[in-house]
Amino acid sequence: MEETDQTENDEDDEDEVFTVELNRGPHGLGMALVDGLRTPLRSSGVYVKSLVPGSPAARCLKLRPGHRILAVNGVSLVGMEYPTGRELIRSAGNGLRLLVASDHSRRASEDTMITKC
Repeated sequence: MEETDQTENDEDDEDEVFTVELNRGPHGLGMALVDGLRTPLRSSGVYVKSLVPGSPAARCLKLRPGHRILAVNGVSLVGMEYPTGRELIRSAGNGLRLLVASDHSRRASEDTMITKC
């Protein structure tokens, strides 16, 4: 009987975590946010609901609907109430550094990627 290597399967289920740096445009970042509890995910957190075409968030080419925002400018949003997290993002100033997780993505490399937008 051959044993399956469970470690390989577990790695495929891990979220990809990356950093995105955005500069607020004249109309904001250009992304709508949603409380994960109000989605089919039923998981608390601040998630990207949609991106406005041509906005700083859309031009970045890394953010996608469904991505979870884990931190803004080094402040963790994990465990934070959605309204508090949303307000932290809105009031964070013109330059934002977001730590983002994409669900169940396979990582292209072992390094954390930073994208400046």
